[in-house]
Parts: sequence; C-alpha cells; structure tokens
Amino acid sequence: MQVKREYKKILNTDLSNLLITHNQKLLSEFYEMQSSFLTDVYKKYHNIEKANIVLYLSIKMHLEILREREKNMDHNISLENFWYNYNNVNKPTDKIISIVRATGIPKETARRKIKDLLKIQQIKTQNNKNEYYWNVSEENINFQLKSFEKEIEIIAKFVSICATYLRLNMSREIVVEEIKSQFSFYWYHFLSSQLKWLKMWHDSLEDLDLVLIILQAVIPTLQHSEKLKNDGSITLDNLYMSLGKITNKDVILETSISASSVADVTGIPRVTCIRKLDKLVELGLLIREVNTKRYFVNQQTTSRTKKIFTKENVSFSIENFSNYLAIIINSIAGRQFR
Repeated sequence: MQVKREYKKILNTDLSNLLITHNQKLLSEFYEMQSSFLTDVYKKYHNIEKANIVLYLSIKMHLEILREREKNMDHNISLENFWYNYNNVNKPTDKIISIVRATGIPKETARRKIKDLLKIQQIKTQNNKNEYYWNVSEENINFQLKSFEKEIEIIAKFVSICATYLRLNMSREIVVEEIKSQFSFYWYHFLSSQLKWLKMWHDSLEDLDLVLIILQAVIPTLQHSEKLKNDGSITLDNLYMSLGKITNKDVILETSISASSVADVTGIPRVTCIRKLDKLVELGLLIREVNTKRYFVNQQTTSRTKKIFTKENVSFSIENFSNYLAIIINSIAGRQFR
C-alpha cells in the first residue's frame, strides 16, 4: 500500500524569504499582479479611492457568506454559487467612520466618494440610513462574474510562480479552480490584504491613483535591474535600497515610460497622468528626461526612498502578501496531500 507523504506547512517567513531571495523575478511578478488588479478596478470605478471603499464593503459581504459555513460545513461558497449567496445573506452595512478607519481616506473625501458610488449604484443604503453595503445588481452580475474570473487568473499566475520556487506542483489551472471552488474564503483574504496594502499607501502618499502609476514605472525597472547576489546579504531590512538598481544608462532609458503609455495601460486620462508623473518627480521617485518627455526611476537611492521605496513600505508589502500566499498555498497543497 502506497503511503502518502505528509505535507510540511509553508510558513509566512518561508514566503517572505522566498520573495527576498528571488526579488528580481518575484517582486516584478508581484507588482505585475498589483498593476493588473488595480487597473481592472480603476477602469470599473475611475478612481482607486472609490474602488477601495467598494473593496472594504465587499470584504464584509464575503465574511457574511463565510458565516453561513459556520452553520453548515457543506455550504457552497464557490464562485458559481456567489449570486445565490449574495441574495440570501443579510446585507452587512457599515458607517462612514468605519470606512474611514479601514481605508485611511479622510472623512470628507470618503463622503464625496460614497455619494458618487451611490449615484452609480455600486453601493446602497438600507432604510435610507447612513450605513452602506456593496450592491451587486441583476443587471451587472454577469459583468461582475467575468471581472472576478479575470482577477482570479491574475492572482493564480503569481501564486503558481511562487509555488514553483517552493517545488510544489501547483499550476495556474489548479490555483484557478481552487479559488473558484472556495471563492468567498479566498476573496475575503485577498481583499483584506489589498485593503491593508492600499491603506499603507494612502497613509504615505494621500493619493491612491499615484500607486497605479508608480507600478508602471517600477515594473520595467525591476525586470531590467541588476541581479543581486544571493549570498544572504540582501534582507528585509536593506532590500528597499537595492530594488531596481541599474548602472547602465542605456538600460535606464529603455525602462522609461511616457504619459501616453501609462494612460493606455491604466485608463487614467493622459492629462492626469502627466500631472501625477510630475508629482512623482517632486517626490524623488522619477526623473523626467527633458528632450523625450519620458520618465524613468531615479537611481539616486536617497531620493527615491524618501516616500516610495521606504524600508517600511517594502517590508510591509512583503509581509502582508506573504500572509495571503501562505493561506492559499497551504490550502491547495494540503488538499493535494490528503
């Protein structure tokens, strides 16, 4: 009789170390995932702060769906059953003060964004009270499900790449099917990670749309950066100083971006892109090439680490998403070893 091997649980620290050790590949893939996800939500809500309010309220909805499993362990929380679950749970509401605390968005700004979201019926109130819930209508459920499927593919790519480095048999297809089968569980944890990550950026920059533009500049720089020696000298404490390090001037120019290219990828209007790119120049992350009017990541570390590539931001990003990776990888791998 063949005896199944016992699965050794992957720790959060294992994944943090993995991201640090293979930072050139895995962090560029991480930022690609974030760029694709945030671009998708920006195109839906035309503003990352609005999207973040919806994310917060949708987290509460998925938690309410998960509570149904506490009553019945066989309760179906799959993507296929999402529309049924949405219509058959009590709609969890929250006040503006809770939204402000969770997102970091100032109260008056949150009030304006909520008003906009109410107009387009992305959120609603119950009994006209100042409490809000995530609204999914019958008219847009098919669009919402297609959006979920697209975002699941984005996440699955990153998870499967990380699993490969851990020598686990976990293809993108396996990850996609697992997320779909236990959708509200994985989506609750994924959106919770996003909420914390976006709050970190809002506390630092006070403009979440800047984050989406930062990603467009950082990704090509990481992909072309000089490979760091894997000798243990790169740690969570000093990684932020080395991210995107390039000494070849020709390579630096190859990684440059323009307002038009950022607008094409993200959906942010070109005029807005110009204004925000110039803001990132002021913050020290980017340098603007006068003749071509293109932007590239500032290679003077002391300038670019003031607000963007700070030790705290990089460390928090790695630790935060290592937690989520541990949840999804251990869950899938654990099933394979049963």
